[in-house]
Amino acid sequence: MTAVVRPAIEADVSSIARICSTSYRDAYRDLLPEGYIERSVVAFYEPERVAKEVSPAPPDWFGYQVIEEDGRILGAAGGGMSGPTAGELSLIYLEPAQRGRGLGTLMLDSVTDQIRAAGGTEMWVSVFLGDRNGIGFYRARGFQPMDTVRAALSRVDDHIVSLRMCRQLG
Repeated sequence: MTAVVRPAIEADVSSIARICSTSYRDAYRDLLPEGYIERSVVAFYEPERVAKEVSPAPPDWFGYQVIEEDGRILGAAGGGMSGPTAGELSLIYLEPAQRGRGLGTLMLDSVTDQIRAAGGTEMWVSVFLGDRNGIGFYRARGFQPMDTVRAALSRVDDHIVSLRMCRQLG
């Protein structure tokens, strides 16, 4: 069967929370302090928060998108508009064993389509500085580094920096 990207529904909440939490920990365990990772997982990927964000709240949030294959959720993504013509990819996570199959690109394309439909002409994403896999993924899909900022939830003593990347939507 072919993997399909679709809007998330309430029944997907536990899968989204599990995939995002597991993938976040896996992706950043050698890059970020454990305390920061756990703080972020609790803040963003607890089932209660995911449940509140399954439904769209445009223009800021288009709701979660999931990628499903054979009835199983393999990944989640989401984004929204951050300005009149600027869209933001907020997250994209896959089960670690599913990477390299093109599923991340399918989810990115889905969120890109949502941003275009909302009038977006550019798309932004934040990637942790030093995340070679993430930066490479976005660079290969036309994103260019633009600036660095302190990462969300970073404390002054964390010194955690995000690279802001952007691509024009044609």
